[in-house]
Amino acid sequence: MATEEALIPIDIQCNKLVDWLVDRRHCNIKWQMAAEVVKEKISNALQDMPNTEEMQKLLKGSCFHYFKCVKIVSVLKDTEKESKNIFGMYSSKRMKDWQEIVKLYEKENLHLAELSSRLLRNLNYEIPAIKRQKAKCHQIQEESRKKIQDCVRNTQEVKRHYSEECKKVGIVGKNVQRELLELVRDLPKEFDDIAAQCKDLYPVLEYYIAFVEFSLGSNSFSDEILLLLRHLSTLGNTTVYQWRTGNLPDKILKEDSLKDKNIKEEESEEIDWGISFDPDPVEDAVIDFDVSTEDLGIVLETTGCGKEQDNGFEILNKDDMQSWDIEEVSVAEVPNGSKLDSTEKVATGDDALSVLEFVKTRNQFVNELLELTGFLSQRLAETHCESDVLSINQFQEAPPILQLTSSCELESMLVQVTSVYNSLTSNRMTQLCRILDSPKFVERVADTLSRRLALTKKYENQVSVHEVSSHEATTELNLLHPKLALLVDECKEWKQLVEKEISKRYKDRPVHLMGAIN
Repeated sequence: MATEEALIPIDIQCNKLVDWLVDRRHCNIKWQMAAEVVKEKISNALQDMPNTEEMQKLLKGSCFHYFKCVKIVSVLKDTEKESKNIFGMYSSKRMKDWQEIVKLYEKENLHLAELSSRLLRNLNYEIPAIKRQKAKCHQIQEESRKKIQDCVRNTQEVKRHYSEECKKVGIVGKNVQRELLELVRDLPKEFDDIAAQCKDLYPVLEYYIAFVEFSLGSNSFSDEILLLLRHLSTLGNTTVYQWRTGNLPDKILKEDSLKDKNIKEEESEEIDWGISFDPDPVEDAVIDFDVSTEDLGIVLETTGCGKEQDNGFEILNKDDMQSWDIEEVSVAEVPNGSKLDSTEKVATGDDALSVLEFVKTRNQFVNELLELTGFLSQRLAETHCESDVLSINQFQEAPPILQLTSSCELESMLVQVTSVYNSLTSNRMTQLCRILDSPKFVERVADTLSRRLALTKKYENQVSVHEVSSHEATTELNLLHPKLALLVDECKEWKQLVEKEISKRYKDRPVHLMGAIN
């Protein structure tokens, strides 16, 4: 019977271990007060310890307990053996202190209560806290990784938008303000090319004029139709002065509008605007035009259909293409030219600009192109209506140019006019015209693009911040791993020691600590 009882294990819930020891009178209920006294003695004893390798290993660990103190005494028996007297007692204070500590631990099984309490503390607080900290570090690593990916993706997206915006304007984007100013260098030549395209529109003008004369039954208004387009198709992109007065200027005094607006360039290199001037500020160069022209005394401005659009031009709405209200404008209303010398024809201010450089005449030219486009579109629609007998009878007495022009020829005319219109109103040309009309626009565009590009630096800085957070979390994890491993190893060791000590008090019956300890 006694043998069977010795084989019955003692199962103890680890969370109730200390209460179990106190309830069975193995430990004093006031063991914590005694433990404080022992801790103070251990702290004093540690001030004087032998510097041996074995002793240094014993001193490592999260805390001191009874079994470690026993080992220290065992080591001191070798290091302090010379202080042993004839009665087998040690005269060394170092040895006496640690022997006293061991005796205090053994009194009322203090060591068992203290070690059990520390075991529970590790199980319930220390180890879970480290695990939570590790989980938090892993979470920071994962969040940082996702945020870094988001920032990298946003950086690429911003750079892509920035590149697209620069391509729309026609620049690389390394030095936005400088590159925008450089674009205007070839603008006069591009205006001349557009004016050269207008020469191919002369047959279209003849067709339109013939149609207006036939429709009105009079040719009294033919000289007032699409004056600016006729001027460009015959004389090219002349100065506003020549367009306004019909005379060639003896001198052209053209100011650098960009310089007047104090555009800040990042380089000191001057921009060549394609116009050469006499370096002498007093005597300006004389530009001689080998073109004769007749006096054009009336300037027409298309109104009524004109609308403001985002591209900066006054253009026609699609609904208004078939309505062209023409209003006479006095000569003085077109440009803000300066008063001319009575003996010398000098083009200054707006008069010195070319017709397509000056915003008012350029807008009028765009409106005339739209007027012509609307007319051709309407004529095409009418020619496709073969059942319109009234229209056929109406054109029996029309001039040959109206009767012999086929729908294919009208389509070709429309393509030509549309090509000129698109050349002048493309996104790139619109941006260049805005730069020319308002040099401050360069600063606005450069500022807008620079703010967009600044977002990339913001995201790159955020990437650096998240990388630092991830690195800090990794460093902390590297410190927590050994700390957790040490606590786990100590718990396993203390579990065995506690089970062994309790087993001694119950005739070596097996003792099992149950619960989280396992």
